[in-house]
Amino acid sequence: MSRNTLTKLDTNPRPVIERLLEADPRLVSKHTTRQYKADLFGFETWRGDRPITKTLVEEYAATLQAEGKAPRTINQRLAAIRWYARKVADLAADYSGDSELADLYAKQAARVVTVRDVKGERPEKGRHIEQGELSALMKACTDDESPAGIRDAAIIALAWATGLRRDEIGNIKLTDITNKTEDSLDIVIVGKGGKARTAYVNDGAFAALMDWLDVRGREPGYLFVGINKGGRIIGGRLSGEALRKMLDKRSDEAGLSEPITWHDFRRTFAGNLWDAKIDGVTIQKLMGHASQNQTAKYDRRPEAARRQAVKVLHVPYKRRGK
Repeated sequence: MSRNTLTKLDTNPRPVIERLLEADPRLVSKHTTRQYKADLFGFETWRGDRPITKTLVEEYAATLQAEGKAPRTINQRLAAIRWYARKVADLAADYSGDSELADLYAKQAARVVTVRDVKGERPEKGRHIEQGELSALMKACTDDESPAGIRDAAIIALAWATGLRRDEIGNIKLTDITNKTEDSLDIVIVGKGGKARTAYVNDGAFAALMDWLDVRGREPGYLFVGINKGGRIIGGRLSGEALRKMLDKRSDEAGLSEPITWHDFRRTFAGNLWDAKIDGVTIQKLMGHASQNQTAKYDRRPEAARRQAVKVLHVPYKRRGK
């Protein structure tokens, strides 16, 4: 970006923010990118024409607290602002010593990066999905013998048995499937921050996935694709919104008393493994989290331990016609 970009940070920062978001190779998640954009635009609206300083950002956090925002929400917004400050510091560094404005931005950005998260806790969002609710969801799907019913059963089974994020499910391609045997397969997942891990698929989730592949076919592309109202597979990646609507539909058909989200499957995945006495480091690796008190960096156990761990989870589904 040009030196002129620095002058636009105060006069017209939104286009700069959008370009910085698009150019960051570490922001591989579209959800994270959208969230950062929304949080930063919200901050820009609040600050008006005031310069971005550490004091101002701390005032913003205090304002959000006074409005009753949850600490988690506030810290999410602060994370976006710190990301922005680091990007501004990088821009300023290109012209450090050549411009008083650049030097000022560099100093302010360095201080903003040190703003700490707020403390406090609120009741966590989401809930645990009971085994009986899973059975009801799977029945709602299998009662629908159309391609959509078979596809949806595979998606829900995969979410339960692997704890994948919604976007991770939507991004799976056939080429990501590896190590297929008669009763299991692996899926290579690229999660947040571009970090790769493996999801292990066994039991009823494997059976549901095989039935979907029989319907979908083995053509290259996304694993879970669109289906029109006539039941014809039309291809294309399922968006996050399409997956949300699908889950809402199947939840209604299943008669669930409380709504659920795709992230509830992740919460339930972790809870089920804890109940099964699976150790925390193995769970952390299976979920693709960055750390667990940093001890995960020192774990040297073989992959077989994680592969065996997910076999304790049962999905009530059998291959069609088998």
